[in-house]
Amino acid sequence: WDVVADKCRETLRPADDVPVRAVACANDGSFLAAATRDADVYVWRPDDSDAHGLDHIIEAAHDAGSDRTYVLSCRASPDARLLVTTASDKTAKIWNARRGFALEKTLAQHQRWVWDACFSADSAYLVTASSDHSARLWDLSSGAAIRYYSGHSLAVTCCALNDSSAA
Repeated sequence: WDVVADKCRETLRPADDVPVRAVACANDGSFLAAATRDADVYVWRPDDSDAHGLDHIIEAAHDAGSDRTYVLSCRASPDARLLVTTASDKTAKIWNARRGFALEKTLAQHQRWVWDACFSADSAYLVTASSDHSARLWDLSSGAAIRYYSGHSLAVTCCALNDSSAA
């Protein structure tokens, strides 16, 4: 969208008739990712040309051997180095944007769908929200869950984290 001209500049579509479930844009503008209900993640790397071609497809990003696995969210890390996807397969997966979106880690301690995730300001930690009535804080260097937040009476379907040191 061109905000100055107030009009659509370009339409990016992963594939015909494939609904997009979530979108993530890197803070530095280096990539845009779209997760679809068929568990694929499409990545575009914008440039200054008029044609923004599809750069990469993470096929079956969350494939638990079922045709009913859904990617529920995707988010770019603040440093634009990582992409996280969450899914109905009870996992959050970390993809390395600087290595062609190679799978870096699978975070798999939730007992039900993982609906959302958010990175810390320094991109070192991740919070996940799940239908298992919990949220977890993960140390991304080790892949370990270092905090477990329970006590919710219903599913935790979204999360946010403000860990900035700004006053």
